[in-house]
Amino acid sequence: MKFIHIADIHLGARPDRDREWAKEREPHSWQAFKEVIDKVKEEQVQLLLIAGDLFHGQPLVKELKEVNYQFSRIPKTQVALIAGNHDHLTLSSCYCTFRWEENVHFLKSEEIDYIELEGLGTRIYGMSYWHKEISEPRYKGVQAKEGNYINILLAHGGDEKHIPIKGSDFADSKFAYVACGHIHKPIQLVQDKVVMAGALQPIDCNDLGEHGYFQGEIKNHACHVKFVPLHYCEYVPLNLKVSPEITQGALEEFLESRIRIAPAYKKFKVTLNGFCDKEAPIDTEKIKSMDRVVKVIDQCRADYDFEELKRQYGQQILGRYIRALEEMPQNKITEKALYYGVEALMAE
Repeated sequence: MKFIHIADIHLGARPDRDREWAKEREPHSWQAFKEVIDKVKEEQVQLLLIAGDLFHGQPLVKELKEVNYQFSRIPKTQVALIAGNHDHLTLSSCYCTFRWEENVHFLKSEEIDYIELEGLGTRIYGMSYWHKEISEPRYKGVQAKEGNYINILLAHGGDEKHIPIKGSDFADSKFAYVACGHIHKPIQLVQDKVVMAGALQPIDCNDLGEHGYFQGEIKNHACHVKFVPLHYCEYVPLNLKVSPEITQGALEEFLESRIRIAPAYKKFKVTLNGFCDKEAPIDTEKIKSMDRVVKVIDQCRADYDFEELKRQYGQQILGRYIRALEEMPQNKITEKALYYGVEALMAE
């Protein structure tokens, strides 16, 4: 049986709203979702698994109709889905009363339930969120029922506030595959068995690296999956170490050269480390205004001459502060305290 596993599609999300490319980014989640449907149809995939957060929030009827139309394009494929924390169910949710295509199976119970897909000899287990947060480890110890079925679990969670999940939770289970969602980074928690699909496309600049979906096959109750990237957008971390000698122009020129050679779908989250000239700090706003730079984090420190400051300020509070920090055990905490404290005292 061939299947595709997606999660965290976040239809309706509006990434990078404050950037000039916001209109370009807005349709990416829909485009990626439609591309998955095309792939399901092209490769005659028998099962599409959606592990929560299909929508970025409560879906409108017109959005449900559009998704349902996409499912109608793959009538020979069984679709199983659950609601996650972003599109969690409420008594007034359109999700609850919407009539899906016959090939669509929405596991909307608040408790773990299952459906049987007789044509595939498969049972799909899962539950939907009825609250934004669920801190209990609901999936730990869940077991498949007896019977000659392929057992698959749809699970949404992975942090303290959203159903904690560990690969070891399913060590003794009879599930052939556990299709997880919620964490936006694709991860195989247990090789070919417990898989976090990651977001189909990144939602913000903290969703670093490649995104896409997992395609797999279950044969003789054994599973094998592979990750398939989709390149509508990818946020790339760019860490730069600067020195007091580097100028604003030289830094911008270097960044432009790095950005120019990268594929057009890549956007950059820039982090600056090192020491800067205290008289001419880096203008991070100018860097952020550069093409395809989505965020700039400035972790640079002023290049202070501590010996000169101790001589200059002697027994004044600044001089005493430097000597006191230097006498303490040296580690990252005291190092940061020295620079931040001196910066604050110099500002006064």
